[in-house]
Amino acid sequence: MALSVIGVALGVAVVVGIDLANSSASSAFRLSAETVTGKATHQIVGSVDNVDETVYTLIRTKLGIRESAPVVEGFARVPQDPGRTIQILGVDPLAEAPFRTFTGGTESDLDLGAFMGRSGTVLVAEPVSRALNLTTGDELQVLIGGFEHSLEIVAVMIPDGELSVQAMANLLVVDIATAQALFSLEGQLSRIDLLIADTQEGAVVFEKLKSELPAGTEVRRSSSRTETVEQMTRAFRLNLTALSLLALVVGMFLIYNTTTFSVVQRRSLIGRLRALGVTKREIFSMILREALGVAIVGTLLGIVSGLFLGRGLVQLVSQTINDLYYVVQVRAIDVSVWTLVKGVSLGIVATLVATIPPAREATSAPASIVLRRSEEETRLHSKLPV
Repeated sequence: MALSVIGVALGVAVVVGIDLANSSASSAFRLSAETVTGKATHQIVGSVDNVDETVYTLIRTKLGIRESAPVVEGFARVPQDPGRTIQILGVDPLAEAPFRTFTGGTESDLDLGAFMGRSGTVLVAEPVSRALNLTTGDELQVLIGGFEHSLEIVAVMIPDGELSVQAMANLLVVDIATAQALFSLEGQLSRIDLLIADTQEGAVVFEKLKSELPAGTEVRRSSSRTETVEQMTRAFRLNLTALSLLALVVGMFLIYNTTTFSVVQRRSLIGRLRALGVTKREIFSMILREALGVAIVGTLLGIVSGLFLGRGLVQLVSQTINDLYYVVQVRAIDVSVWTLVKGVSLGIVATLVATIPPAREATSAPASIVLRRSEEETRLHSKLPV
């Protein structure tokens, strides 16, 4: 019986743990993408490389699209915390207001003159400043492309909620010129964010923009970036899900064997019950009720174990995603009701399914045959090839 409980708990724990790791990594990326994208509806990006900053001049002057903002983004390591990857976002504070609130949500009044006028200044998200024990006026060392750079913290950005805390867990904001210098992108932009209304007038602006953009650049919806990344990692997440279901199959195999062994042990008892008038249906339901008890205990243990397992797996999953797809830092486990429901459902259903064959075996033979100890040997010999 204990082996059956362990089998169910093992399968459910792996399913829940891997599902938590998958959903947490995806949620962390979406939060991060939404934070740096802000309210932008469209983005101008390079078809292959970056965007020349003259395109931004074209948009503002010739096309008259005022709700546009240049962005340079990249990633850096922090020598003070070698395991931490920081996202650096270069922005133009004067064009940021319609898109993001980085320059407004600081713990003290931001000196825009210092932020824009002095090279090497940075806004640090509060989770980063707390983790690195830094505050306004301190120097932050970052490692980019093998070179170390020193940045002066001019303000600390305060998240406006728990989701913002997660999204800004590894975010630095610098002036556009500082970002270009850090990433050696003089005269280049990572993208240009736009606000285009979903109206007929907005559609006209969109078509005009497409026709005026130079070769090598394109305009796309902001949501397409997240959708593309989701497609990239879909096969990876599917493989992990298949692995978790394989663990559940192993658990079902353990349940099947232990239930079969239990039925064989109680074969004579089942025969006597049948001889006393207990029906096949009653014996079948008795075995299923026992299995249901095992399923409930094993599933509960599996859910609890899966929550702990998920905390460990999320670091491994996020590291693999970092190495193969994109940079993501997962600081919190995303426990959804669907994950728990799936774990409970799989644990109970898998246990009952694995119990049905031995339960049918226990009730299929007539009582007179079940009571004969030689019946098992006779049936076994009949299956041998010789």
